[in-house]
Amino acid sequence: MGQDAELEGFKATLNLGEVAASYGYALDRRESSRSSLVMRHVDGDKIVIATGQDGHGVFFSVKTDASGSVIDFVMHRQGGSLGYARKTLRAYAPSFTQLPTIPKPRPIPHDRAALVAQWHRFAPYAGDYLEGRGLTAATVSAAAERLRRDERGNVLFRHDDRDGLTGWEVKNEGFTGFARGGRKALFAVRVDAPPPDDPPRVVVAESAIDALSYHQQHPAPGLLLSFGGGLSPEQEALLGHVLTRYPAAVIALATDNDAQGDAYAATLTAIRPDAVRARPPFGKDWNDAINPRARLAPACLAI
Repeated sequence: MGQDAELEGFKATLNLGEVAASYGYALDRRESSRSSLVMRHVDGDKIVIATGQDGHGVFFSVKTDASGSVIDFVMHRQGGSLGYARKTLRAYAPSFTQLPTIPKPRPIPHDRAALVAQWHRFAPYAGDYLEGRGLTAATVSAAAERLRRDERGNVLFRHDDRDGLTGWEVKNEGFTGFARGGRKALFAVRVDAPPPDDPPRVVVAESAIDALSYHQQHPAPGLLLSFGGGLSPEQEALLGHVLTRYPAAVIALATDNDAQGDAYAATLTAIRPDAVRARPPFGKDWNDAINPRARLAPACLAI
């Protein structure tokens, strides 16, 4: 077998998660998804593993800029040359039946895998932006796993589809954006209703802050969702999947108190005719009701 063919064989046949397990990495099931694995080492290293669309495993180190194939992973852990990595993998190949079974992630584009790694490099949310919008520490804590802060101090709200992370909303004073290279899906937070239990309530809002604001004013176990404005066909299909997945859940449509919010509510009511339209007690959206800086006159009573 030629050297190049042998290297391609390693990339195509070896399960990178199982190779990482042989180096002492353990799977973090809470942070992993169908399209990416998060694995941690006792020495503090943390990696994200994905499967490229060519079927090859790829890894990204969260603590360094190391990334690449199973061959690059061996060099990341042990140093040495390409030839050394080749010899190591030759010795490993026959013995993988003795390793822990690690699922191979579903194939995704390389750029999406890089987004997952980038998310894990961000710092946990800290600051006063959300508190300045009227959210309490308890509300922020409930959403902590879906919040981050970037190097500029922006607040990031994670979006996921059925396969995992797709990007994140970016917010700060006077600024709203989205992750470069990402795409909007759904911001989703479970509150006091951990899997596999079905959530007794599902709240849908246009923004993550509005979903959290509604929950703060009407606390109950359930699933909080938002689509970040501008409901795309893909997001509508994803919401349809969620709303029909939990037929026993109470559905609260906490969209904005305007014509566009009414249109979104009508779209979602067509999916779940039993959904309840939850209008804010005043102002345009649910955050206006708790935001100390909001100076809007009451618009209408909640229904």
